[in-house]
Amino acid sequence: MLQLIDILQALAAPSDYDAALVPTLRINDVAIDSRLVVPGSLFVALVGETVDGHDYVAAAATAGAVVALVDPRKGADLAQQQGWALMVPGQAVPNQWQGPLLIGVPDPLAALQQFAAWHRRRFTPAWVVGITGSVGKTSTKEVVAALLSAHLPTLKSPRSYNSESTLPLVALQMDAMHQAAVFEMGMYTTGEIALLAQIAQPNIGVVTAVGPSHLERMGSIEAIAAAKAELIQALPATGVAILNADDERVVAMAALTPARVVRYGLHADADVRAVEIVPQGLAGTQFRVVAPGIDDVVYLQAPGLHQVRNLLAGIAVGITIGIPWATMRTAINNITQLRFVLYPGIHDTQVIDDAYNAAPTSMRAALELLGTVQSRRVAVLGDMRELGHIEESAHSEVGQWVADVADVLIAVGTRGRWIADGARQAGMTVVYTAPDAQAAIAVVRAQIQPGDCVLIKGSRAMAMEQIVADLRADGASESKG
Repeated sequence: MLQLIDILQALAAPSDYDAALVPTLRINDVAIDSRLVVPGSLFVALVGETVDGHDYVAAAATAGAVVALVDPRKGADLAQQQGWALMVPGQAVPNQWQGPLLIGVPDPLAALQQFAAWHRRRFTPAWVVGITGSVGKTSTKEVVAALLSAHLPTLKSPRSYNSESTLPLVALQMDAMHQAAVFEMGMYTTGEIALLAQIAQPNIGVVTAVGPSHLERMGSIEAIAAAKAELIQALPATGVAILNADDERVVAMAALTPARVVRYGLHADADVRAVEIVPQGLAGTQFRVVAPGIDDVVYLQAPGLHQVRNLLAGIAVGITIGIPWATMRTAINNITQLRFVLYPGIHDTQVIDDAYNAAPTSMRAALELLGTVQSRRVAVLGDMRELGHIEESAHSEVGQWVADVADVLIAVGTRGRWIADGARQAGMTVVYTAPDAQAAIAVVRAQIQPGDCVLIKGSRAMAMEQIVADLRADGASESKG
């Protein structure tokens, strides 16, 4: 349970505050979105490119926020306008106040991170797992958490809480009951994963893949690999680095860490590998797990070969921690849908909802899954963003992959036209384009037939979930990361 004294001691010298002299004020939750504030929350007013959290402090107060971290100057304006109390760390706490207590800090984001790191150091869970990679982070996090939670009380990142502003929220949920924690770690630029590792302090690091996601911003695949490797470099010598044996850039990270290295994948050199793989289409995949002390056939209900790799990463973590195979096997039986979500669609179709995001590697994985379906296959694909100088060639290559597996292509967005061009060049004839998701809905409705399987995928900015919502028989979208 968090309290006001915790915030103050985290952001000031511990000697500045005597817990006995600080009013007891329980903090029930920490929020950076005023819409997610619950009574008793700490609200952190972050300043983004288009949104300033200070504009929503009043809304957070109405929702029940009792403390807010704010910029001192903006906080002074709020205090004057609303009649609220404003203090800075190190100052005496007011004897009484109305509304939320405003705590002025030079950088609310840095203060949130500092508070989260301070709180994380209060606890000593036996196992803390950090997971990063260009694709597969969220699904792998879900698998790892499913296996760990079957054995130990486990904290995990919800949804895709993997950024410099959302991972701290996860760390602040840790308490003495947690014997393990699983943190997903994304990145916007170099140094961000190192920062997240400082907050989470993992002793197990998993790297799923290195690909061109964020290439436009990072400049090169090598720079992306170096950023992902920050997790492995942050591990202690007593830790374990769990690396995808099927990705040469990930395998090379073994030389960058003092930790013990475990490799997983389909490669013959993998310590935890899958053999005798039998895809079952949308129903899942059967395969044999070969690892130290394990040689057994399992059935994974989550479809797609990439999910086999994600499960192998989870098994590698489980072996490291010492989870009995019988416990892991039972947990595996309960894993169903991960990134791909399957829905019954209108007109007796089946919808594969992978609308959350897209990159070349994940596009290929989705199309491989579509290729296992026996019915007529419709691919509705949107732009892939942040690919920099390879964006035209990458989209064109996706179009060539589509031509190998799909009967109909509906390409969405300005970059989608390159997918369409690539498909036509590969000999595909049933190809349509649409400028955006809303326009694509009419095209999809005109082309689908009873029994079709419809894959929907694109970058988050394309809002492909609008198409999912229109096609679902129940008319709702729940795209996952």
